[in-house]
Amino acid sequence: MTTTLMSDVMPAWQPGPPVGHRNLTLVPLKQERPQPRYQDYLLAFEAIEAGVLSVTEVSESGSVPELLAVNDADRPVLLIDGEELQGAKQNRIMNTSVLLPPKSRTKVPVSCVEQGRWSHASRTFKSGHYSPSTLRGRKSRDVQENLRIEGKAASDQGVVWASVGQQLDACHAAAPTRAMADAVATREKDLEQYHEALPYPEGACGVVAAVSGRFVALDAFDSPSTLEVIWPRLVASYAMDAESAQDSPDKPFSEKAAEMLLEHVAAQSCDAFGAIGLGRDLRFNAPNLLGQGLKVDNHLLHMSVFPPPDQNHDPKGPRIQPPSARSR
Repeated sequence: MTTTLMSDVMPAWQPGPPVGHRNLTLVPLKQERPQPRYQDYLLAFEAIEAGVLSVTEVSESGSVPELLAVNDADRPVLLIDGEELQGAKQNRIMNTSVLLPPKSRTKVPVSCVEQGRWSHASRTFKSGHYSPSTLRGRKSRDVQENLRIEGKAASDQGVVWASVGQQLDACHAAAPTRAMADAVATREKDLEQYHEALPYPEGACGVVAAVSGRFVALDAFDSPSTLEVIWPRLVASYAMDAESAQDSPDKPFSEKAAEMLLEHVAAQSCDAFGAIGLGRDLRFNAPNLLGQGLKVDNHLLHMSVFPPPDQNHDPKGPRIQPPSARSR
């Protein structure tokens, strides 16, 4: 494990004008010179559809916290933290972002988001939804702790199930196997309205999301082409939390607020762990922020930042000040 500053790996993202629907506000992040994907990697669902990525249980008996990803492509494949894989013995989500090498077999760390099933629905997984930001934040906290203590990107499975349960209860979903996918399906009509109101902002490679004026997540990628493809699923993940909150904005979330957030993230010192697959797994945990990133050959492929889980329900949200104020 080594230590680095986030400012040394973060591109110069610039916030754009915020857009919103109901109590969800999104601030797009852009680079002055947009970049192509690193080594022209495929996203998981692209590779699955192309028949060059197979994700299965690690064995016939299976293992809840890990899956086997076989990449038959001649280029890398990116699996994104919080991404859902549906099928096999139970639905899972990725515990961290992983860049699979070309022509490789890799065991990837996952968490279960379907508590009541342990039987084969299929032999292989398909790409599913994207986890709500509250679930990802709680999982990220526990994965960070386990990386530091045990060197494993393991979650607290009980916390993940509790987070899924909160989403199911909030939307009164009929969910015989307590699957996260049932919560998303129950909200389908509401989510369609978010998709219509919040189209992909051309040229954006990242986004800051706020619910009721309070920061809930930042997600950024190395290329606009990545964000554009996953935009509908990412918007749905933020909308799930917005619908569960059911309150009105305390105040608008602005470009300036996003700029202050980026300055605060850049000032963080992070631990760099050996990643599953290619690159380094970056992690930081400050009093009012926690974050993670996947860095490969000086390219930050994905970064996600959240408020600490205990601040997700703080009516005033995390208190982020500009560096000039924090140094006084």
